[in-house]
Amino acid sequence: MIFMPAKFDFHTHTLYSDGAGTVASMVEAAEARGLKAVALTDHGFELSMGIPREKLAPMLQDIGIAREDAGIQVLAGLEANVVDEWGTIDVDDESIRKLDILLVAIHKLGEARDPSELARDYLRRATNAIERHKFDVFVHPFYFHHYLAPHLLPEDLEDFVRLAAGHEVAIEINIKYRTPDEEFLRLCLREGVKLSVGTDAHTAGEVGRVDWALGVLRRVGARREDLILGRFLR
Repeated sequence: MIFMPAKFDFHTHTLYSDGAGTVASMVEAAEARGLKAVALTDHGFELSMGIPREKLAPMLQDIGIAREDAGIQVLAGLEANVVDEWGTIDVDDESIRKLDILLVAIHKLGEARDPSELARDYLRRATNAIERHKFDVFVHPFYFHHYLAPHLLPEDLEDFVRLAAGHEVAIEINIKYRTPDEEFLRLCLREGVKLSVGTDAHTAGEVGRVDWALGVLRRVGARREDLILGRFLR
């Protein structure tokens, strides 16, 4: 079956965290670029550039207003941060219940070591986060200053992908960091893991520039039903 592009962007940041655009400007850009859906996913509470906890309600209100005026699906989300080796995230359950979509990412590891140690630390934190929390998308997977997956054993990556499949966690194709590689994505498809697309946009000009990701999806043989988009479309 030929892959039919379905343009969506489920990873964007606004002025509520470290982005440079308003909610309205990001949604307008997404609609102008022909997306079917966009998610506003500012950083979680404990990251230095994350959204302050008291700003969550105003952010959700702004997203609600933008949704009423938009001709596309608009999702309210956050990008939670894994804060320790046990997989704890920095967004509480009460806040999560107010969201449409929850992303999880790793932005900090232990002190600098050789790449193999760094990769194993990353894998441990990611594995624990999936086992402990219910969330939708694991974003910029295995990227921490550089791509860490090549420093892990193939069986470790296979176990991780099977874990993601069992917990219904989608894997993001991250356009900012061009990660993960196509071999990893093919593994995801073989194990039934849904794929997401995210620009990691911090400006309205970056929203929806997903052509590179669509090319990757074609090359790995993805189908429409392999995308997480269908889970959220009205």
